[in-house]
Amino acid sequence: MIRKIPLRFPAATARVDVTRGFLGCRSGAFPSALRLRRRHEPVKPRPAGPRRILILSADVGEGHAAAARALREQLEAGGERVEVRIIDGLAAMGERLRSFVEDGYRTQLRVAPRSYSLYYWALGHLPPMRWVTKQFLCRLGAGSLRREIERRDPDVVVSTYPAITVVLSHLRRRRQIDMPTVATITDMTGLFFWAQRGIDTHLVMYAQSVRDVERIAGRGSAQIVRPLISPAFLEPRERSAARAALGLPESGGVVVVSGGGWGVGDLEGAVAQLAGLPDTTVVCVAGRNDALRERLTERFATQPSVRVLGFTDRMSDLLAAADALVHSTGGVTCLEAMARGCPVVSYGLPVGHAKLNTKAMARHEYVLLADSATDLVEHVARCRERAAAAGCAALAATIDAASAVLNAPRRVSPIARWRLRAAHLAAVLMVTLGAGTWVMSTDELDAFASALVHQVKTVKTDEPVVFVVVRAPNDAAATVARRLAADELAGSIATTAVPSAGALHAIALHGDQSIPTIRHAGLLGWIHTSSILRRDARELHLRHHFYYLEPHGETFGQLLLARSAGGVPVRGSVLVNSGSPLASHHFNRGDVVVVTVSGSRSSYRVLARLADRLAADGLVGLPLSALSA
Repeated sequence: MIRKIPLRFPAATARVDVTRGFLGCRSGAFPSALRLRRRHEPVKPRPAGPRRILILSADVGEGHAAAARALREQLEAGGERVEVRIIDGLAAMGERLRSFVEDGYRTQLRVAPRSYSLYYWALGHLPPMRWVTKQFLCRLGAGSLRREIERRDPDVVVSTYPAITVVLSHLRRRRQIDMPTVATITDMTGLFFWAQRGIDTHLVMYAQSVRDVERIAGRGSAQIVRPLISPAFLEPRERSAARAALGLPESGGVVVVSGGGWGVGDLEGAVAQLAGLPDTTVVCVAGRNDALRERLTERFATQPSVRVLGFTDRMSDLLAAADALVHSTGGVTCLEAMARGCPVVSYGLPVGHAKLNTKAMARHEYVLLADSATDLVEHVARCRERAAAAGCAALAATIDAASAVLNAPRRVSPIARWRLRAAHLAAVLMVTLGAGTWVMSTDELDAFASALVHQVKTVKTDEPVVFVVVRAPNDAAATVARRLAADELAGSIATTAVPSAGALHAIALHGDQSIPTIRHAGLLGWIHTSSILRRDARELHLRHHFYYLEPHGETFGQLLLARSAGGVPVRGSVLVNSGSPLASHHFNRGDVVVVTVSGSRSSYRVLARLADRLAADGLVGLPLSALSA
C-alpha cells in the first residue's frame, strides 16, 4: 500500500531522504516518506556574469547522457543566469582512455559478458583491484582532464559517469582544481565507484544510498534530489492522450519492453512471452541496437500486436500510455517510469552492475523482479490490474538537482601538501626499493656482474695442469676425496656446509681442499651471503681472499656481498656431470673444470672418466689451492 505524505517544497539547502519504495501507482508517482536535514551552508555565487557549469558525461549507455541533458534542462529553466556545457569526459581524458573504456565495455558485453561480471565482482570485493583501476584511470586521464577543465574555467564541475568521478575526485583532493565538484548517482549499487571522497556533493536518487555514500565520502556528502530525468516526464499526461499521440489502441493493455539505450537483456524472450497475452499491445524499444531491432522486426512481422522501435525520444508518451514497463538494466529508464507512475517489471537481467542494481531495486520494492517467463506474465498482469484500479499522488516535492548544483558547498578538504609530498617520497622509495630488490635478487644481470666482479673460469699457466672443483652433497665430502685419490686426481671439494672434522681430515690426507659454496638465494636470501661465507671461511681456515664455488643461478646481490666478504667466485670453463660425454672432449691448460656429483655410486664414475681424459691430453688435475702455492 502506498503511503502519501503531503510536503511543502523545501528550501534549496535542505536534504530530503526517500525511505520507502513504490509499486503500481500512476500520474507522476515517486517514492515518498521524506525527511529533511540541514546541510553545509552554500557558497555564495559570483556577483557578476552567468554561472558556468561544466557537465562531464560519457557515451557508455544512454543513462549517463540522459542525466546530463536533464541536468542542463533544469539549470537553464531556473531563474539564475547560467552557461552550461556538456562534454564527453572520457574523450577529455584522452582518446586512448575513451576507446579503452567505451569500446572495451561494449565489446566485453557482446563477446564475453561473463568476464565483465567477474571484473565487476572483483571491483566490489577486492580493494587492491579498485586501487589498481583508480590508479590506471588517474595516471592516464588526470592531466588531460585537468587541462580541459582549466581551459573552460567553470564555477562548478559535474560528473555523470563513475570513471570520470574517480578522476575528478583525484584532482579535487590534490588541489589541481579548486571549484566545487558534483557527481550524480542514478544507481543503488556500485557506490564504491560512484561515491568518492574528493566530490563535494553527490546527487542521490534513492534514499537507501545515502548512508553508504556518506560512509565512503564523508558526512554531508549526499544530497537527495528529484530524479535526473527530462521535465517532460514530470508533466501530467493523460493515458488516452498519450496513446492517441502514439497511434496505440485506446482500450486494452499496453506493455513497453526496453533494454536501455544499448538494447541489452533478453528483449526477444520478453516480447515472445507477452505477445500471447489477450488484448495487449507490446511495444519493444531496441535502442541503438540495430541488429536486435531488425531481428525483432523480422520475427514478429506477422503479429500486429507487437511494435518494434529503435532509439526514440518519445519515451515520455510511451510510459504514460503503458500499463507496465518491462526493463532489464534498472537505469534511468526506471526513474522515468517511476516519475510517470508506470510500474516496472525487471526481466532478462544482463551481467555486471545492471544485474546487481536491479536486484537491489527489487529488494526495496521499486520494481518487480521476474526470474522466469511465468513470473513475467504474472507480474505484468498484476501491474495492469493495479493501473486500472487506481491512480496515484503527484510527485513528492523534493529539491531539484539544479538547486543542489548551484548551491554546492566546498565540503572537501584537500589533502595536506606535506602528505602529498610524503606520499610522493614514499612512492619513490618503494619503487627504488623494489627495483633494488629485483636487481639484487636476479641472475639476469650476468654480463653486468662479470664486469664488476672477476669470476674465475680459466687460469693462465704454462704448466700442463687443470684445476678440478667437485660440487658434492654435504655428507659426501670424504667419499669424494677417496674417489679422487683412487683416480689419481686432486681437487677442491665444494659443499654448502662445512664438512665434519673427520671429513676435513680425509680431504687433507688425500691432498685435496675444501671450499665453500652457497645455495640459491631466492627473493631476499642474498642478504645473508656475506655472513655465511665469512663463517665458512673462518671454520675452513681460509685466507681473506678465498675461492668459493658459484651456485646455480647466483644473484647479483650474492655476487656483491660475497665479494665484500673476501670471496672470489669460481665459475669454471668446463662443466661436467655424470652424463657428460668426455671421450671426445679436449681440455686445455688452465681450464677450471667443475664436476657435479649427486652422491650416488654411479655419479662417481665421472671422476674416473675425467682422469682418463686428462691423462690422454697429458694434463694433471689439481685443487685451486695450487694457485696460491
